[in-house]
Amino acid sequence: MNPVSFEGNYCLQIPLGERWRIGRRLVELGIPAVCAGDGHLQVQVDTPLALLQVRSVIRQYTARRRELLDSLETCWQLNTEPGGQDEQVG
Repeated sequence: MNPVSFEGNYCLQIPLGERWRIGRRLVELGIPAVCAGDGHLQVQVDTPLALLQVRSVIRQYTARRRELLDSLETCWQLNTEPGGQDEQVG
C-alpha cells in the first residue's frame, strides 16, 4: 500500500477486490470516499481522527490475520499491565 500524491491529495493503492468494501465502510463512518473511474479509491481526510479511521479500516481489510491477532494481543497486554484500564482504583 504505497501512497501516490495527486493534486495535493493522496491516492492509496489498495487491492482491487477491497476498494469497494473499504470505500463503503469509510462512507458509513462519515468520511467522503469514492471509487474513481480509473480504479483508485479517493478519500477526503480533513482531521487527524479521520486519518486514523482510514488507516484502521484499510488495515482491517488488507492485513493478514496473524498481524491483526498480534496487534490485538499487544493491546490486551498493555491494557492489563499496571496503570492500564483494567486496573481497579480503590
